[in-house]
Amino acid sequence: MRRDIFINVTPFEKRIALCEDGRLSEIVVDKPDNQRIVGNIYKGRVVSVLPGMQAAFVDIGLEKAAFLHAADVAPVDRDGGPDDDDEADDEFDPRRRGRSEKPIDTLLREGQEILVQVVKEPISTKGAKVTGYLSLAGRFLVCMPNTSFIGVSKKSRDHSSRRRMRRLVQDLRSSPDVGFIVRTNGLTETEDEFKIEMNMLETKWAYIKSVAAEVSAPALVLAENEAAVGILRDYFSEKVDKVIVDDRDEFMAIRAYIRELSPDLVDRIHLYEEKPPLFDAFEIEQDVQKVYHEKVWIRKGSHLVIQTTEAMTTVDVNTGRNVGKDDQAATILDTNIAAAKEIAKQLRLRDLGGIICCDFIDMDSEDDKEKLLKEFKKALRPDRAPITVSSSVSQFGLVEMTRKRVREQLVKTVSETCPHCQGQGQVLLPSSVVAGIERWIRRSQGRNGPKEITLVLPPRIIEYLLEDRAFAFHRLESFGVNIELVEDEEASADSYRIFHTRSLEELTPQHHSA
Repeated sequence: MRRDIFINVTPFEKRIALCEDGRLSEIVVDKPDNQRIVGNIYKGRVVSVLPGMQAAFVDIGLEKAAFLHAADVAPVDRDGGPDDDDEADDEFDPRRRGRSEKPIDTLLREGQEILVQVVKEPISTKGAKVTGYLSLAGRFLVCMPNTSFIGVSKKSRDHSSRRRMRRLVQDLRSSPDVGFIVRTNGLTETEDEFKIEMNMLETKWAYIKSVAAEVSAPALVLAENEAAVGILRDYFSEKVDKVIVDDRDEFMAIRAYIRELSPDLVDRIHLYEEKPPLFDAFEIEQDVQKVYHEKVWIRKGSHLVIQTTEAMTTVDVNTGRNVGKDDQAATILDTNIAAAKEIAKQLRLRDLGGIICCDFIDMDSEDDKEKLLKEFKKALRPDRAPITVSSSVSQFGLVEMTRKRVREQLVKTVSETCPHCQGQGQVLLPSSVVAGIERWIRRSQGRNGPKEITLVLPPRIIEYLLEDRAFAFHRLESFGVNIELVEDEEASADSYRIFHTRSLEELTPQHHSA
């Protein structure tokens, strides 16, 4: 499989696209005013301890206090033990082991200063989620301070090779209070590569300790590398054919970073200097723009509809014009499998997380349901985010799943709530707005309200009032009021404001909606 990384840089945003066999598989957008903080290490101060929730809130210097669960409060010693090698995962999370069962109020106290690392971005109304189990990721290794744990990615099935790798890391480790996990990228690396990266990670840990000793909470101790460097750290290896950058400064910085880690791969970093935009030249832009649409076409007219709410993301599969020829069951299965592959792709592209409910086309055959679920899980394997999928397709054709969400989904990174519909995606029909105005007038006249009023309306509502011989307008005046119309081109599409014509006193709240 061919893998390429494209980095498009402007003063307004930086976009990093990962393509596999010429098709967009992941896209990350970094905004100067919306920097990612996952992986940042802070010296925080505990502001409240909540025994009922087994959690604490920690001030790390952000707008909202960070959430820390009791299970994420790191003990002084968390030695994994000699048998943990067989359980180590590629993206090992130290919080999975040695979880404290002690009450939170015996572990922390208000005012206490602690080192924490962000594991989930602030999302919507929630603050960041943090852990006391620090981890420093390199290309081949994950360094875990304050532990003696040594592990190897469980994606390596060769037990003798795992034991050899574990002994190698054990022998190379210079500090007894630092543990390591060998990542999948490092399974084939040499001893020299390990030495370089272990030294770099241990030096970073020493720097963190020195900074933490000097600053007062709340304070940022170490910022995680920006998105481009993070992508290169996680993805760039001999399996990546090219990294193409369209900004010279970024190009030089990336070359310097790769030269330090893997000098033999520096020649795979290329500067793009042609006139056509980078993403256009490599036919990426069109796929990027599709990520922001609710409807995703699959083939032969079938499509997905992806909608996200605060509670969950729903994905609806529709056959559209794909009705098949003879075998309806085969057509439905074929469409569902194609949809499952596209859903897996869209989850990565859009960085969707939380609870996800996929509504596939109903199937009667249990064998077909098993085939669909098998293909769906297979399509999800390349996704690096932790995913849990229900064990069966429900009688309604639903497949429930969760995908770990560590930051806002992509569309929220590049967009904001519509000021007209407030994120609902809908505005009232003109007839509904006028009906609301009529109800207001009738209530007002029932209380002996003013007989002369001025309606301030958006253009579409005024057009509705005056069309068809102004029937709607005359209907409003039939309740005993004289009405003056004022057009406001900046008003929300379904709002209205009502004033007393003589006194100019406003009689309705601003931008009152029907």
